[in-house]
Amino acid sequence: MKRRTDVISKTATPAPLQQTLEETFGHDSLRPGQQAVIRAVLARQDALAVMATGAGKSLCYQLPALHLPGTTLIISPLIALMKDQAEKLQGYDLAAQVLNSSLGAGEEAQVLAQLAAGELEFIFTTPERLTSAAFIEVVQQVKIDFVVIDEAHCISQWGHDFRPAFLGIADALAQLGNQPVLALTATATDEVIADIQQQLRRPRMQVINTSIYRANLQLQVRHVTSVDEKNQQLLQSLQQASGSSIVYTATVKDADAVHAWLTGQGVAAQRYHGKLGKTARNQAQEDFMNCAAGVMVATNAFGMGIDKADIRRVIHYAFPAPVEAYYQEAGRAGRDGDPAQCLLLYDLADQKTQAYFLLGRYPSAADITRVNRALIECGADTAAVALATVRAACKRMGKARFEVIVAALRADGLLEQLGDEVRTLPVADRASRLTAVAAGFVAASEQDREKLAQMMHYAQNAQCRWHFLLAYFGEPAPFDVCGHCDNCLAAQQVLV
Repeated sequence: MKRRTDVISKTATPAPLQQTLEETFGHDSLRPGQQAVIRAVLARQDALAVMATGAGKSLCYQLPALHLPGTTLIISPLIALMKDQAEKLQGYDLAAQVLNSSLGAGEEAQVLAQLAAGELEFIFTTPERLTSAAFIEVVQQVKIDFVVIDEAHCISQWGHDFRPAFLGIADALAQLGNQPVLALTATATDEVIADIQQQLRRPRMQVINTSIYRANLQLQVRHVTSVDEKNQQLLQSLQQASGSSIVYTATVKDADAVHAWLTGQGVAAQRYHGKLGKTARNQAQEDFMNCAAGVMVATNAFGMGIDKADIRRVIHYAFPAPVEAYYQEAGRAGRDGDPAQCLLLYDLADQKTQAYFLLGRYPSAADITRVNRALIECGADTAAVALATVRAACKRMGKARFEVIVAALRADGLLEQLGDEVRTLPVADRASRLTAVAAGFVAASEQDREKLAQMMHYAQNAQCRWHFLLAYFGEPAPFDVCGHCDNCLAAQQVLV
């Protein structure tokens, strides 16, 4: 069976949308899956669209938004991502602005004034901004047509890129009148989909799950047994490549070392990771985006929302723990539809790095008890207390872990939060519910270990790699072999 890859015909798109599609966005037709999502938005239905990287998720809200009265609110996890999307809309002569921590006080006031006056067609903001009472008050006075949640897998505690701030979105939506929601992500297992629906309190959310399969991506794994062998394989692959390449490393230390080694071999490479200064990161990204044949060596801090169509090769210097992360990162290759290589350099020893990352990733029962006690001691069950005060009481705990605990307690109904104010709620069975919260983190830790095992199985198995990925994400495979991954090609050579 051959999977259909043809675009939806023009006749399937209503004439007004077709005109906007052509005149504003410069496209002749919609891609598979886009029309179903757009139809749900126009019908004001809650929808979760799971669409492969490069499948055109942004157009799924941009196009219908121009045919609905009001402002579209887009919640996005990354400042760079929303800036890029807003600038592209401005390039289409559309009224779009961002509202995040990158703005000065004057710029923020100007954007809020435009929003309050109903002058904006699109407003991008972060989930953290939704905890601002002042922001919510402004948005409550604005006609919002629908709310978009980009990178929606961040909502799920079972997702690979969980963000505690995303758990507050449901409360904010309620304050804004529960407008229709369009959630977007490139990857989500059935478990993650169910968790997104639960966290958003939208159990009837329509799920539009298009195929993750991309015939232009050539999946390959090369087994190595040493750093020297890995470096030589990396260099050989880059020397054979045309166009741009991304090399993903598991750690900042490796990113620095690989970048230094490649430049020492005469490779024009950029470097990107979270420990570089903002100016250095921005310059590296700009240089890479503007280069036709450059190499970016980076940790997973780079890439979300990067819209560079001509990336011909994504190489993983070491594998990430979850298959979801691997697919998202590898999927940044070949967005233009032309052939591209996704290469994993697999060294069994690399599992130690990922196993180390998993240790202590989740809060313990003692951590949860400590935060709960600090909340109770800071004020009565009905009294609002400053979150900073509770943080100070738990100062030995890392910020990320503390925020995960607060988010979990909030999701379980044990406390309420608005901005920097929280209050504990009087719950009769608090002790048993705290135990249940801790058990949830234990389950998440066990699932992470299983995901690491699945990633290793992907690298070690001799079956079709696309068949493996489709099965992992619960999608029926339309073929037994894709015919173009390394395992399929090797099998063909044996038959010959």
